[in-house]
Amino acid sequence: MMKNVILCLLTILSISCSYLLKNSGEDAILYKNIGKHISILSSDKFTGRMPTTGAEKLTTDYISSQMKEIGLEPANNGSYFQEVPLLSVSSKLANSLDFETPKGTLKLSKLTEYVAFSRRMEEELSLNQSQLIFAGFGITAPEYNRDDFQGMDLTGKTILVFVNDPGYGTNDTYFKGNTMTYYGRWTYKFEEAARRGAKGCLIVHETGQAGYPWQVVRNNGETTKLYLNPENGNKDRCAFEGWISKSSAEQLFSACGMSFEQAKQMALQKDFKPQILPVKVSGKMFNHFETKTSKNVCGLIRGSKRPDEAIVFTAHWDHLGIGTKVNGDSIYNGATDNASAVAWMLEIARAFKTAQPVERSVLFISVTCEESGLLGSGYYAEHPFFPMNKTVACINTDVMLFLGKFKDVMITGSGQSELDEWVNREAVKQGRYLAPDPNPENGMFFRSDQFPFVKQGVPAIYAKGYVDAVKYGKVETMKIVDKYWKETYHTPSDEYHPETADLSGIVEDAKLLYQVGTNLANSSAWPAWNKDSEFKAVRDQSRK
Repeated sequence: MMKNVILCLLTILSISCSYLLKNSGEDAILYKNIGKHISILSSDKFTGRMPTTGAEKLTTDYISSQMKEIGLEPANNGSYFQEVPLLSVSSKLANSLDFETPKGTLKLSKLTEYVAFSRRMEEELSLNQSQLIFAGFGITAPEYNRDDFQGMDLTGKTILVFVNDPGYGTNDTYFKGNTMTYYGRWTYKFEEAARRGAKGCLIVHETGQAGYPWQVVRNNGETTKLYLNPENGNKDRCAFEGWISKSSAEQLFSACGMSFEQAKQMALQKDFKPQILPVKVSGKMFNHFETKTSKNVCGLIRGSKRPDEAIVFTAHWDHLGIGTKVNGDSIYNGATDNASAVAWMLEIARAFKTAQPVERSVLFISVTCEESGLLGSGYYAEHPFFPMNKTVACINTDVMLFLGKFKDVMITGSGQSELDEWVNREAVKQGRYLAPDPNPENGMFFRSDQFPFVKQGVPAIYAKGYVDAVKYGKVETMKIVDKYWKETYHTPSDEYHPETADLSGIVEDAKLLYQVGTNLANSSAWPAWNKDSEFKAVRDQSRK
């Protein structure tokens, strides 16, 4: 009898211990810790966390010290840091960009009407009576039977293109309708212009199509920009890469005898052909450049059974530093973008270390230079600690808002892979539902640090509560979100005010993605891309 009682007690104790072990990780994710990380990283002391400035050491030392305190193993051969070689370029623009048109010279004022930059390692760059070509959306996409250049020789010429792609604002199946493809990203347009031999590429800014107002473009005007350090001095890039405002484009098209809308309708045609405009453009900029080094911060939990396979969590640590003064404030603190996600990632790491060992390795990387074009994550994807074909998934987030708990889990890039279902299973347990990106035209799937992994064929999650805050409801939440993008994003007002901020949603998101990560780390499954994903072929090839 006593033996049976003891066995029963041991069974109950075993079940209780298993339950505690299973849940102890999630229980380690604390509101106060997330608040502490955000408060410190977005304080004025960190001066906006601009890479290669004095703020970088403060930031990377803080993150690495937290990883060490949590108990993460240094991930890079005994170091918490991965050096990322950079080229720093500071540009000074001429006061105007001049267009000689049939109706006289149109002078666009710097910052208010045009912004330009160059990554070429040349001290002086100029456009001198460069022929202007209207190249539609600047796209070459064989799978859509689209070529906006039609073999035109662009040597020495400057192209004028619309932002986004021809599917924007339509219900058409051409491209992906209102969901931006990679062809719609400004980065792609500059790359394609360079491949075509153009000397300059100017993108027409429209707030809806770009996903942010002109103020964001202006704020990135005469600032220091960072690129991965090239071997060829970036001689293969355009001398001028830049933007002009919509009102400037309206004047320019009018001077050529067409309205802005006529030009847009022309570009939307599937058989669009490039137009030589009766316009010559001249401009000048002066560059100061130097090579620098920044750092990714990386910690590791080594898998107990399959340590060569990894799940990667990412969250960029950088922001914009000190920039253009707005209402007397020049420090771009970056509380939501992206101190919030660094805090999210650190607490997920703490959860993993608190819980029982996992079978696969889990890598945590706080990457540098996201704001400069995903440079830190891009460098890691090209120089990984775990080969991309051994990387099971990337779990990333960015710009987490302080609106409390959410009813939804919004997946950016939903419909791309089986990872949606991995997220859904945990969302249901929290009483939440999956929501698609409400603004797929903004191309956010291509604008954060999961994308370099995606390009290498690694399925990725970019998920968070976003569209349906519990305390506001969906309609009011979207008004707040819209206001954030118009007034707070990439401005000095992105600050942390603990008296008004509600971080409970970030806590809940951290718990959810911790559970997803745990499930992946203890599984032998390899989540697949969906059949219609453009990234499926890359993964299939790498896993052969």
